Amino acid sequence: MKNLFSCLLVFLTIAMITSCGDDENCSDGIQNGNETGIDCGGECAACETTVEEDKANIQKTFDDLLMCTQDIKDSRAVTVLFKNFLNMSDGEALNEDWLEDLSGELEDVMDLEHIEDNSRLDLAHHAGTHVYNASDEKWSKSNDVNDRMIFRFPASPMETTNNVELVMDMYQDKMVTIDQETMFLPTAMHASMSIDGVKAFEVTVSKVTYADNAGYELPVEIEAELFMDPMEMNINVERVSTTSYEMDMDFSDGNLCDIGISAQMELKDDDFENLTDESVRSAAVQVNVGKLSIQTLGDLATLITLDDPTDTQINNLLDLDVLFDDVKIGDLEINQDMETILIFYKDGTSEDSSVFYEGFFDDVSAIWEEFFG
Repeated sequence: MKNLFSCLLVFLTIAMITSCGDDENCSDGIQNGNETGIDCGGECAACETTVEEDKANIQKTFDDLLMCTQDIKDSRAVTVLFKNFLNMSDGEALNEDWLEDLSGELEDVMDLEHIEDNSRLDLAHHAGTHVYNASDEKWSKSNDVNDRMIFRFPASPMETTNNVELVMDMYQDKMVTIDQETMFLPTAMHASMSIDGVKAFEVTVSKVTYADNAGYELPVEIEAELFMDPMEMNINVERVSTTSYEMDMDFSDGNLCDIGISAQMELKDDDFENLTDESVRSAAVQVNVGKLSIQTLGDLATLITLDDPTDTQINNLLDLDVLFDDVKIGDLEINQDMETILIFYKDGTSEDSSVFYEGFFDDVSAIWEEFFG
């Protein structure tokens, strides 16, 4: 069953929904504009495809996903982090001792005891420019700025200059209560890192809202962005009501990586302290990569409550649809006995969906083998 759901997770890594605009060409009965067919394609809704074309589109999506993985591995951010900074090899960080020395010497200069004593990060207290001196392996601090923390250090033990600049120029927090213990958690922050004068990483948390439920507080709204050159990730969690939530996350590198997930959930009440499998009233999920999407609009709330559901119950309650360019091209059904996920096409034929991702995991592992073995 574990392998089965691993396959399902991979297949669920596929989605993108587009729609026809308001252009009158979309319904004039003529192939015009940038349409690829009569009233379809281009800026209009996708044109009807054959099953063979659907299969080709699915396979290309997995091929693109593999190339996306290679793009991520070859990206500037990953190169800086795993090759230069960590020097990862066969799952081991060869620069571990250097990193421990680098961070250990910084502790006294940063006055980390102040954080422990106050259970919070006080940006004004720690503001200043922190510079690493490779000759004596010591940090020094100057109080030249009072609204940000600046750190300058080398990207690797082989680097002779402080070619890295890390800046945290905004941090806000709030005192919250969790398990009858008060602490300060972030509500907004911004930090970025540049290598050789070019931005490589950036984190922006625009908003985190905590809700008081049953004596403790949980984050119920989040707006955040993460940049890892050249990749961008956006996370948005919105509280529609005290019991209804929407979540969207998308990831893109401006090339083959275009991955996203969206979900909606409604709870029966807002008693978070006593959440159980019975607490979900309804839920819907869509996961996507490129133009291929897998979505479930079934009764996930009921499925969650079942201890040992049958194949029929799983398939009826999941109701998994496969779409390409917003046009349904098939259904997915789980067969636990055969450990397969079958795809049923619009012409009534079906096959094991593993034909599209067979060998995919091995190929992904081979891409990351340099770092993780």
